[in-house]
Amino acid sequence: MNEKSRRTNNRLPLRLKVKITTETFCTRTVMTQDFSDGGLFIVDSELAKLAIDSRLTVQADEGMADAPMINARIAWTNKIGAGVEYLLD
Repeated sequence: MNEKSRRTNNRLPLRLKVKITTETFCTRTVMTQDFSDGGLFIVDSELAKLAIDSRLTVQADEGMADAPMINARIAWTNKIGAGVEYLLD
């Protein structure tokens, strides 16, 4: 079963800059490929190297002065990036 067939939320193609912070590297700005109600896909080969379930925070880097930080986890990876699932704490 591929990733697309497991999705429960429709994806909206949207390329935006976001800031991510993980335990293994400092905050960095990366580009999204798409969004859904449950998460987003981030294009970043370094993020793709992290383990599934690695925790990170995501924050919009465009259009908002003090955008909220969202807790998330890496749900899956491929060679160009990572599927990130929002965590509702």
